Amino acid sequence: MVAGVAAQVALVLVGTGQAGSQETQWLPGQSFVDGERVFTEKGCGQCHSVLGTEKGGMGPDLRAGGGWGDVMQLAGSLWNHAPVMARMSREQGIERSALSVDEMGKLAAYVFQLNFVDQPGDVDRGRVLFEQRSCARCHQLGGRGGTVGPRLDELKPYATSIFLAQALWNHGPRMATKMTELGVERPALQGDDLDHLLAFMRGEAASSTSLDRIAAQSGSPRAGKTVFARKGCLRCHAIGGTGGDVGPDLGIRRPQWRLAEMVAALWNHGPAMWSKMQALEIPVPQLADREMADLLAYLFFIQFANADGDAAKGAAIFRDKSCAVCHAAASGTASPGPALAQFVGTRSPLDWASAMWNHAPTAMEKLRERGSSWPRFEDDEMRDLAAFLRAPGGEG
Repeated sequence: MVAGVAAQVALVLVGTGQAGSQETQWLPGQSFVDGERVFTEKGCGQCHSVLGTEKGGMGPDLRAGGGWGDVMQLAGSLWNHAPVMARMSREQGIERSALSVDEMGKLAAYVFQLNFVDQPGDVDRGRVLFEQRSCARCHQLGGRGGTVGPRLDELKPYATSIFLAQALWNHGPRMATKMTELGVERPALQGDDLDHLLAFMRGEAASSTSLDRIAAQSGSPRAGKTVFARKGCLRCHAIGGTGGDVGPDLGIRRPQWRLAEMVAALWNHGPAMWSKMQALEIPVPQLADREMADLLAYLFFIQFANADGDAAKGAAIFRDKSCAVCHAAASGTASPGPALAQFVGTRSPLDWASAMWNHAPTAMEKLRERGSSWPRFEDDEMRDLAAFLRAPGGEG
Protein backbone atom coordinates (compact mmCIF):
# COMPACT_ATOMS: atom_id res chain seq x y z
CA MET A 1 0.00 0.00 0.00
CA VAL A 2 1.40 3.40 -0.94
CA ALA A 3 0.92 5.62 2.09
CA GLY A 4 2.29 8.83 0.62
CA VAL A 5 -0.52 9.28 -1.88
CA ALA A 6 -3.39 9.09 0.61
CA ALA A 7 -5.02 11.82 2.68
CA GLN A 8 -2.93 13.01 5.60
CA VAL A 9 -4.82 15.44 7.83
CA ALA A 10 -6.47 14.85 11.21
CA LEU A 11 -10.07 13.71 11.61
CA VAL A 12 -12.33 16.69 12.24
CA LEU A 13 -15.98 17.56 12.50
CA VAL A 14 -16.57 20.95 10.89
CA GLY A 15 -19.79 22.97 11.20
CA THR A 16 -21.43 24.20 8.03
CA GLY A 17 -21.95 27.66 9.45
CA GLN A 18 -25.72 27.45 9.48
CA ALA A 19 -27.03 29.18 12.59
CA GLY A 20 -28.83 26.80 14.92
CA SER A 21 -28.22 23.76 12.73
CA GLN A 22 -26.89 20.44 14.01
CA GLU A 23 -25.66 19.58 10.53
CA THR A 24 -21.95 18.87 10.22
CA GLN A 25 -19.49 18.04 7.53
CA TRP A 26 -17.55 14.93 8.42
CA LEU A 27 -14.12 15.52 6.92
CA PRO A 28 -11.88 12.52 7.51
CA GLY A 29 -8.29 13.46 6.90
CA GLN A 30 -6.43 10.36 8.03
CA SER A 31 -4.98 8.29 5.25
CA PHE A 32 -6.64 5.37 3.53
CA VAL A 33 -3.73 3.33 4.84
CA ASP A 34 -4.61 4.18 8.45
CA GLY A 35 -8.13 2.87 7.91
CA GLU A 36 -6.81 -0.31 6.36
CA ARG A 37 -4.55 -0.76 9.37
CA VAL A 38 -7.51 -0.53 11.77
CA PHE A 39 -9.45 -2.94 9.56
CA THR A 40 -6.60 -5.46 9.85
CA GLU A 41 -5.64 -4.94 13.49
CA LYS A 42 -9.24 -5.19 14.70
CA GLY A 43 -9.71 -8.48 12.88
CA CYS A 44 -12.35 -7.25 10.44
CA GLY A 45 -10.55 -9.07 7.63
CA GLN A 46 -11.12 -12.40 9.36
CA CYS A 47 -14.79 -12.18 8.40
CA HIS A 48 -14.97 -9.56 5.63
CA SER A 49 -13.14 -9.46 2.33
CA VAL A 50 -12.24 -6.31 0.40
CA LEU A 51 -12.07 -6.74 -3.37
CA GLY A 52 -11.87 -10.44 -2.65
CA THR A 53 -8.32 -10.03 -1.35
CA GLU A 54 -8.81 -10.77 2.35
CA LYS A 55 -9.14 -14.22 3.82
CA GLY A 56 -12.53 -13.51 5.33
CA GLY A 57 -15.65 -14.92 3.72
CA MET A 58 -18.26 -15.19 6.46
CA GLY A 59 -19.38 -11.60 6.01
CA PRO A 60 -20.00 -9.60 2.82
CA ASP A 61 -17.23 -8.08 0.74
CA LEU A 62 -17.21 -4.46 1.87
CA ARG A 63 -16.44 -3.15 -1.63
CA ALA A 64 -20.04 -4.03 -2.45
CA GLY A 65 -21.03 -1.29 -0.01
CA GLY A 66 -23.70 -1.23 2.64
CA GLY A 67 -25.76 1.60 1.21
CA TRP A 68 -24.92 3.75 4.22
CA GLY A 69 -25.83 7.38 3.72
CA ASP A 70 -23.70 8.56 6.64
CA VAL A 71 -21.96 7.46 9.82
CA MET A 72 -25.24 7.14 11.73
CA GLN A 73 -26.58 4.68 9.19
CA LEU A 74 -23.31 2.75 9.43
CA ALA A 75 -23.75 2.72 13.21
CA GLY A 76 -27.26 1.33 12.74
CA SER A 77 -25.98 -1.42 10.46
CA LEU A 78 -23.22 -2.39 12.91
CA TRP A 79 -25.80 -2.53 15.71
CA ASN A 80 -28.29 -4.56 13.68
CA HIS A 81 -25.72 -7.20 12.82
CA ALA A 82 -24.04 -7.28 16.25
CA PRO A 83 -25.73 -10.53 17.44
CA VAL A 84 -24.85 -12.38 14.23
CA MET A 85 -21.29 -11.07 14.26
CA ALA A 86 -20.92 -12.01 17.93
CA ARG A 87 -22.11 -15.57 17.28
CA MET A 88 -19.85 -16.04 14.28
CA SER A 89 -16.89 -14.60 16.20
CA ARG A 90 -17.45 -17.09 19.03
CA GLU A 91 -17.69 -19.99 16.59
CA GLN A 92 -14.43 -18.95 14.93
CA GLY A 93 -12.63 -18.13 18.16
CA ILE A 94 -12.25 -14.47 17.16
CA GLU A 95 -12.01 -11.94 19.98
CA ARG A 96 -14.32 -8.98 19.58
CA SER A 97 -12.39 -5.70 19.68
CA ALA A 98 -13.61 -2.37 21.01
CA LEU A 99 -13.31 0.69 18.78
CA SER A 100 -12.28 4.13 20.00
CA VAL A 101 -13.79 7.22 18.39
CA ASP A 102 -10.59 7.76 16.40
CA GLU A 103 -10.52 4.14 15.23
CA MET A 104 -14.20 4.27 14.26
CA GLY A 105 -13.50 7.38 12.18
CA LYS A 106 -10.61 5.75 10.35
CA LEU A 107 -12.57 2.57 9.75
CA ALA A 108 -15.64 4.46 8.51
CA ALA A 109 -13.53 6.56 6.13
CA TYR A 110 -11.90 3.37 4.84
CA VAL A 111 -15.13 1.55 4.00
CA PHE A 112 -16.70 4.67 2.47
CA GLN A 113 -13.65 5.35 0.29
CA LEU A 114 -13.71 1.78 -1.01
CA ASN A 115 -16.83 2.69 -2.94
CA PHE A 116 -15.81 6.21 -3.93
CA VAL A 117 -12.99 5.69 -6.41
CA ASP A 118 -13.02 3.99 -9.81
CA GLN A 119 -15.29 0.99 -10.04
CA PRO A 120 -14.62 -1.99 -12.31
CA GLY A 121 -15.39 -1.29 -15.97
CA ASP A 122 -15.88 -3.41 -19.06
CA VAL A 123 -13.26 -3.06 -21.81
CA ASP A 124 -15.60 -4.04 -24.64
CA ARG A 125 -18.33 -1.70 -23.43
CA GLY A 126 -15.75 1.08 -23.22
CA ARG A 127 -14.66 0.44 -26.81
CA VAL A 128 -18.26 0.93 -27.99
CA LEU A 129 -18.69 4.08 -25.90
CA PHE A 130 -15.44 5.52 -27.28
CA GLU A 131 -17.16 5.63 -30.68
CA GLN A 132 -20.67 6.47 -29.48
CA ARG A 133 -19.58 9.39 -27.30
CA SER A 134 -17.52 10.88 -30.18
CA CYS A 135 -14.18 10.49 -28.38
CA ALA A 136 -12.78 8.88 -31.53
CA ARG A 137 -13.52 12.01 -33.56
CA CYS A 138 -10.57 13.76 -31.91
CA HIS A 139 -8.53 11.13 -30.07
CA GLN A 140 -6.70 8.03 -31.21
CA LEU A 141 -6.61 4.86 -29.16
CA GLY A 142 -5.33 1.48 -30.29
CA GLY A 143 -4.51 2.83 -33.73
CA ARG A 144 -8.04 4.04 -34.42
CA GLY A 145 -9.52 7.54 -34.15
CA GLY A 146 -8.73 11.16 -34.93
CA THR A 147 -5.59 13.19 -34.45
CA VAL A 148 -7.04 16.54 -33.35
CA GLY A 149 -6.33 15.79 -29.69
CA PRO A 150 -3.53 13.81 -28.02
CA ARG A 151 -3.13 10.07 -28.58
CA LEU A 152 -4.71 8.38 -25.60
CA ASP A 153 -2.42 5.36 -25.88
CA GLU A 154 0.29 7.54 -24.40
CA LEU A 155 -1.92 8.36 -21.42
CA LYS A 156 -2.67 4.73 -20.52
CA PRO A 157 -0.55 4.76 -17.32
CA TYR A 158 -2.56 7.76 -16.08
CA ALA A 159 -6.04 6.48 -16.90
CA THR A 160 -7.95 7.22 -13.70
CA SER A 161 -11.01 9.32 -12.96
CA ILE A 162 -8.83 11.88 -11.15
CA PHE A 163 -6.56 12.33 -14.15
CA LEU A 164 -9.50 12.65 -16.54
CA ALA A 165 -11.26 15.09 -14.21
CA GLN A 166 -8.21 17.34 -14.21
CA ALA A 167 -7.70 17.11 -17.98
CA LEU A 168 -11.35 17.59 -18.91
CA TRP A 169 -11.66 20.60 -16.59
CA ASN A 170 -8.38 22.34 -17.43
CA HIS A 171 -8.70 21.80 -21.20
CA GLY A 172 -12.48 21.78 -21.30
CA PRO A 173 -13.05 25.30 -22.67
CA ARG A 174 -10.59 24.73 -25.54
CA MET A 175 -12.12 21.33 -26.25
CA ALA A 176 -15.59 22.85 -26.38
CA THR A 177 -14.41 25.52 -28.86
CA LYS A 178 -12.76 22.91 -31.09
CA MET A 179 -15.82 20.65 -31.03
CA THR A 180 -17.97 23.58 -32.14
CA GLU A 181 -15.55 24.34 -34.99
CA LEU A 182 -15.67 20.70 -36.13
CA GLY A 183 -19.43 20.43 -35.76
CA VAL A 184 -19.10 17.68 -33.16
CA GLU A 185 -22.13 17.47 -30.91
CA ARG A 186 -21.01 17.45 -27.30
CA PRO A 187 -21.84 14.02 -25.84
CA ALA A 188 -23.23 13.57 -22.34
CA LEU A 189 -21.66 11.01 -20.02
CA GLN A 190 -24.18 8.88 -18.18
CA GLY A 191 -24.13 6.40 -15.30
CA ASP A 192 -21.05 4.20 -15.40
CA ASP A 193 -19.85 5.38 -18.84
CA LEU A 194 -16.59 6.69 -17.43
CA ASP A 195 -15.77 3.42 -15.67
CA HIS A 196 -16.05 1.58 -19.00
CA LEU A 197 -14.12 4.22 -20.94
CA LEU A 198 -11.30 4.07 -18.40
CA ALA A 199 -11.21 0.27 -18.63
CA PHE A 200 -10.88 0.60 -22.42
CA MET A 201 -8.12 3.19 -22.09
CA ARG A 202 -6.17 0.96 -19.72
CA GLY A 203 -6.95 -2.18 -21.67
CA GLU A 204 -7.57 -3.91 -18.37
CA ALA A 205 -10.41 -6.12 -17.21
CA ALA A 206 -12.60 -5.43 -14.20
CA SER A 207 -10.38 -7.45 -11.86
CA SER A 208 -7.60 -4.88 -12.20
CA THR A 209 -9.02 -2.66 -9.44
CA SER A 210 -6.71 -2.83 -6.42
CA LEU A 211 -6.30 -1.33 -2.98
CA ASP A 212 -3.16 0.41 -4.24
CA ARG A 213 -5.18 2.13 -6.95
CA ILE A 214 -7.83 3.15 -4.45
CA ALA A 215 -5.17 4.60 -2.14
CA ALA A 216 -3.62 6.51 -5.03
CA GLN A 217 -6.93 8.25 -5.77
CA SER A 218 -7.91 9.01 -2.18
CA GLY A 219 -7.60 12.76 -1.71
CA SER A 220 -7.80 14.77 1.50
CA PRO A 221 -11.33 16.09 2.17
CA ARG A 222 -10.02 18.76 4.53
CA ALA A 223 -7.47 19.97 1.97
CA GLY A 224 -10.28 19.89 -0.59
CA LYS A 225 -12.30 22.32 1.49
CA THR A 226 -9.39 24.76 1.19
CA VAL A 227 -9.18 24.18 -2.58
CA PHE A 228 -12.93 24.80 -2.88
CA ALA A 229 -12.54 28.21 -1.26
CA ARG A 230 -9.21 29.18 -2.83
CA LYS A 231 -10.30 28.39 -6.40
CA GLY A 232 -13.42 30.53 -6.08
CA CYS A 233 -15.99 27.73 -6.10
CA LEU A 234 -17.78 29.51 -3.23
CA ARG A 235 -18.52 32.41 -5.57
CA CYS A 236 -21.19 30.28 -7.26
CA HIS A 237 -21.83 27.32 -4.96
CA ALA A 238 -22.84 27.14 -1.32
CA ILE A 239 -22.06 24.38 1.14
CA GLY A 240 -24.94 23.96 3.54
CA GLY A 241 -26.21 27.49 2.92
CA THR A 242 -22.83 29.22 3.11
CA GLY A 243 -21.56 30.59 -0.23
CA GLY A 244 -22.97 31.71 -3.56
CA ASP A 245 -26.36 30.96 -5.05
CA VAL A 246 -25.51 30.99 -8.77
CA GLY A 247 -25.17 27.22 -8.87
CA PRO A 248 -26.71 24.49 -6.69
CA ASP A 249 -25.87 24.10 -3.02
CA LEU A 250 -23.39 21.20 -2.96
CA GLY A 251 -23.90 20.56 0.75
CA ILE A 252 -27.49 19.40 0.36
CA ARG A 253 -27.91 15.74 1.21
CA ARG A 254 -28.31 13.64 -1.92
CA PRO A 255 -27.79 10.07 -3.11
CA GLN A 256 -24.09 9.27 -2.98
CA TRP A 257 -21.98 10.26 -5.96
CA ARG A 258 -19.14 8.00 -6.91
CA LEU A 259 -15.98 9.55 -8.29
CA ALA A 260 -16.72 8.68 -11.92
CA GLU A 261 -20.23 10.16 -11.61
CA MET A 262 -18.80 13.39 -10.22
CA VAL A 263 -16.34 13.63 -13.11
CA ALA A 264 -19.16 12.99 -15.58
CA ALA A 265 -21.15 15.83 -13.97
CA LEU A 266 -18.18 18.18 -14.38
CA TRP A 267 -18.03 17.28 -18.07
CA ASN A 268 -21.77 17.51 -18.67
CA HIS A 269 -22.19 20.89 -16.95
CA GLY A 270 -18.85 22.34 -18.04
CA PRO A 271 -20.09 24.61 -20.86
CA ALA A 272 -22.83 26.13 -18.70
CA MET A 273 -20.38 26.76 -15.86
CA TRP A 274 -17.74 28.30 -18.13
CA SER A 275 -20.34 30.53 -19.76
CA LYS A 276 -21.59 31.75 -16.39
CA MET A 277 -18.04 32.35 -15.19
CA GLN A 278 -17.30 34.39 -18.31
CA ALA A 279 -20.45 36.46 -17.73
CA LEU A 280 -19.36 37.10 -14.14
CA GLU A 281 -15.79 37.80 -15.26
CA ILE A 282 -14.47 34.91 -13.18
CA PRO A 283 -11.41 33.21 -14.72
CA VAL A 284 -11.64 29.43 -15.06
CA PRO A 285 -9.28 28.13 -12.35
CA GLN A 286 -6.72 25.49 -13.27
CA LEU A 287 -6.44 22.46 -11.01
CA ALA A 288 -3.41 20.26 -10.41
CA ASP A 289 -4.00 16.53 -10.04
CA ARG A 290 -3.69 16.56 -6.23
CA GLU A 291 -5.98 19.60 -6.02
CA MET A 292 -8.60 17.78 -8.10
CA ALA A 293 -8.30 14.66 -5.94
CA ASP A 294 -8.70 16.71 -2.75
CA LEU A 295 -11.60 18.75 -4.15
CA LEU A 296 -13.59 15.70 -5.24
CA ALA A 297 -12.86 13.93 -1.93
CA TYR A 298 -14.27 16.97 -0.13
CA LEU A 299 -17.43 17.01 -2.23
CA PHE A 300 -17.78 13.25 -1.76
CA PHE A 301 -17.63 13.38 2.04
CA ILE A 302 -20.14 16.23 2.19
CA GLN A 303 -22.60 13.49 1.26
CA PHE A 304 -22.02 11.98 4.68
CA ALA A 305 -23.01 15.18 6.49
CA ASN A 306 -25.37 14.33 9.28
CA ALA A 307 -28.58 16.30 8.95
CA ASP A 308 -30.75 17.09 11.93
CA GLY A 309 -32.79 14.19 13.16
CA ASP A 310 -36.45 14.30 14.18
CA ALA A 311 -36.62 14.44 17.98
CA ALA A 312 -40.32 13.56 18.04
CA LYS A 313 -39.69 10.40 16.02
CA GLY A 314 -36.72 9.72 18.26
CA ALA A 315 -38.93 9.77 21.35
CA ALA A 316 -41.13 7.07 19.83
CA ILE A 317 -38.05 5.05 18.81
CA PHE A 318 -36.66 5.31 22.37
CA ARG A 319 -39.88 3.79 23.63
CA ASP A 320 -40.55 1.24 20.89
CA LYS A 321 -37.01 -0.12 20.51
CA SER A 322 -36.77 -1.13 24.17
CA CYS A 323 -34.20 1.57 25.05
CA ALA A 324 -36.44 2.60 27.95
CA VAL A 325 -36.17 -0.92 29.43
CA CYS A 326 -32.63 -0.18 30.60
CA HIS A 327 -32.15 3.56 30.18
CA ALA A 328 -33.92 6.75 31.22
CA ALA A 329 -33.76 9.56 28.72
CA ALA A 330 -33.48 12.40 31.24
CA SER A 331 -31.04 12.56 34.13
CA GLY A 332 -32.40 12.17 37.66
CA THR A 333 -34.69 9.28 36.67
CA ALA A 334 -34.04 5.83 38.13
CA SER A 335 -33.10 3.14 35.61
CA PRO A 336 -30.92 -0.02 35.45
CA GLY A 337 -28.53 1.69 33.05
CA PRO A 338 -27.28 5.28 32.86
CA ALA A 339 -29.50 8.11 31.70
CA LEU A 340 -28.76 9.03 28.12
CA ALA A 341 -29.70 12.70 27.90
CA GLN A 342 -26.10 13.80 28.52
CA PHE A 343 -24.58 10.66 26.96
CA VAL A 344 -21.17 11.37 25.41
CA GLY A 345 -22.21 9.39 22.34
CA THR A 346 -24.60 12.13 21.27
CA ARG A 347 -21.76 14.63 20.77
CA SER A 348 -20.93 13.49 17.26
CA PRO A 349 -21.79 10.67 14.85
CA LEU A 350 -18.41 9.03 15.49
CA ASP A 351 -18.88 9.18 19.28
CA TRP A 352 -22.26 7.57 18.76
CA ALA A 353 -21.05 4.83 16.40
CA SER A 354 -18.15 3.95 18.71
CA ALA A 355 -20.35 3.87 21.81
CA MET A 356 -23.06 1.75 20.18
CA TRP A 357 -20.49 -0.76 18.92
CA ASN A 358 -18.78 -1.03 22.30
CA HIS A 359 -22.09 -1.18 24.18
CA ALA A 360 -23.58 -3.99 22.05
CA PRO A 361 -22.19 -6.98 24.05
CA THR A 362 -23.60 -5.65 27.34
CA ALA A 363 -26.93 -4.87 25.68
CA MET A 364 -27.12 -8.37 24.22
CA GLU A 365 -26.60 -9.93 27.65
CA LYS A 366 -29.21 -7.70 29.33
CA LEU A 367 -31.82 -8.30 26.64
CA ARG A 368 -31.12 -12.04 26.75
CA GLU A 369 -31.74 -12.06 30.51
CA ARG A 370 -35.03 -10.26 29.99
CA GLY A 371 -36.07 -12.41 27.05
CA SER A 372 -36.35 -9.31 24.85
CA SER A 373 -35.71 -9.33 21.12
CA TRP A 374 -32.79 -7.42 19.59
CA PRO A 375 -33.99 -4.01 18.33
CA ARG A 376 -33.12 -3.01 14.78
CA PHE A 377 -32.58 0.51 13.45
CA GLU A 378 -33.42 1.27 9.83
CA ASP A 379 -32.70 4.27 7.61
CA ASP A 380 -32.41 7.42 9.78
CA GLU A 381 -33.76 6.00 13.03
CA MET A 382 -30.36 6.24 14.75
CA ARG A 383 -30.19 9.94 13.85
CA ASP A 384 -33.71 10.55 15.15
CA LEU A 385 -32.90 8.77 18.41
CA ALA A 386 -29.77 10.87 18.91
CA ALA A 387 -31.77 14.05 18.18
CA PHE A 388 -34.24 13.09 20.92
CA LEU A 389 -31.45 12.50 23.41
CA ARG A 390 -29.77 15.80 22.51
CA ALA A 391 -32.97 17.73 23.03
CA PRO A 392 -33.29 19.64 26.35
CA GLY A 393 -34.10 17.13 29.07
CA GLY A 394 -34.25 14.32 26.52
CA GLU A 395 -37.91 15.13 25.96
CA GLY A 396 -37.91 15.78 22.20
